[in-house]
Amino acid sequence: MKPERFEAYTDAVIAIIATLLVLEIKLPDNDHSVQTLITILPSLFAYIGTFIFISSMWINHHRLFQRVKKIDNRLIWINMLYLFFCSLLPATTAWLGTDLLSRVPLVLYFCNIMSINLSLIPLRRTVFKSNPDIDPITLQFEWVSLGLNSVTLIVAFFQPVIALILFVLHFLLWIIPNSLFKVKA
Repeated sequence: MKPERFEAYTDAVIAIIATLLVLEIKLPDNDHSVQTLITILPSLFAYIGTFIFISSMWINHHRLFQRVKKIDNRLIWINMLYLFFCSLLPATTAWLGTDLLSRVPLVLYFCNIMSINLSLIPLRRTVFKSNPDIDPITLQFEWVSLGLNSVTLIVAFFQPVIALILFVLHFLLWIIPNSLFKVKA
């Protein structure tokens, strides 16, 4: 398979996921008050957080595959696993949006995030193995991210507010250091 076709498919699936996220925000037809907007704030915050997360995942996926020359069946199937876990985000985000501080939806949401994180480890390894000219330094960063996600998941059971703060830190880890992790020219 050509890398362009592979990336186009992944881009399309992620675009659909991002679109489905916003469909879960239900604006009322018959009440146009500020109070009504306040009642949908948890859904809006869950949407914004997940949209930023899925955007950072898409950017990192793009950066990972921008220098890939070889796409084999193993890489395709591992990528499908990654996309599967990404496709669960609209459902877990919608449930989280009903109450940001409810433990069960929060834990399920973080399990979803952690599943995405775990699926990226074999994806990156397979890319680096089949394309040796790409620098595998981001694998080390993947373990840091996985560790933070593990802590966040455990904290979500006891302190939902702190778990949400740790999730924001997760954003920063994926967004800020990206300029430090460049592929070899």
